[in-house]
Amino acid sequence: MPLLRLLLLALFFVIVLSGRAANAASYEFATHDKSLKRAEAVVAKLRRLEAAAAQDSGAYRRAVEKIYPGLFASVADLRDGDIKTDLSTAAALYETAQRTGATTGNDAPDCSRELRASYFQLCRASHSRTHLLWAKARLHTRFAEAAILYARGDRSSATLDALAQMRAERAGDLALAEEALRALKELAAEMSSDSFAEAVAHRASLVPAKQNSERVAATLGHAELVLASLPRGRVHQLLRNARDAFRDSLSWQLKATPARALVVSVNSLDAPDPLRQINLRADDAERAALQNWHGALKFIGKVEAVIGESRGLR
Repeated sequence: MPLLRLLLLALFFVIVLSGRAANAASYEFATHDKSLKRAEAVVAKLRRLEAAAAQDSGAYRRAVEKIYPGLFASVADLRDGDIKTDLSTAAALYETAQRTGATTGNDAPDCSRELRASYFQLCRASHSRTHLLWAKARLHTRFAEAAILYARGDRSSATLDALAQMRAERAGDLALAEEALRALKELAAEMSSDSFAEAVAHRASLVPAKQNSERVAATLGHAELVLASLPRGRVHQLLRNARDAFRDSLSWQLKATPARALVVSVNSLDAPDPLRQINLRADDAERAALQNWHGALKFIGKVEAVIGESRGLR
């Protein structure tokens, strides 16, 4: 799906759903006081990271070293739902900002890669990748905090507006998840096609295998682009598991190809056999490739079920 179409679709959800989003929020946030206290503790840590980021890189680094990896464990203990999704996303974004800041964090962000309207707007206002990651984290922290305040009885306009935006974002998330699912289904079809199978199963040269692997890699790249735009909820994890399984399947297939090829490029004669280096045979690699491929299909089925369930709740 073209970038502009995705941006317009996300904007459509923001406009159409914002008016009724707050009214639909109560069922999700009617949680126990103990769960809310745990979520509030996570928000407090995220606010500490936000404050440190506003000071300097040294203060931010020290805050990250003090708060992680415990923050991930605290988020993992939360109940599944929108609050956990946004807090998980904010925690991951702050950690990524620290991990990549020393290498690419000061680079200007590539806004053409932002498929969410909200992320695209934040990107346009950010002068570096690190600042963009921080801005995204603040957005998700605000969503989670609004959900907690709503559960505590807050019905202020600021809280309701934040909830309305969050609900619209969740609807847009489904559209993005379906786009990632479509890409992975295309990947499944590509990797099971006769042309790809021939490149792996004894009857082709290395050239067709390389060409097919490049097409698969391009599809994996598109799926990764969509995944980067999704919050860290259940659908994101299942889609990532499917993506990883496909990638591992492709890797094993390519390892098996040199041993099976009947026609070999003269330029590859001096290349070491990747399977011999790890003491495996082509049969072992093909079996691992097949197992990963079946695993990816199972994750795709789970994603379809979760998306269908989410559509039923909207």
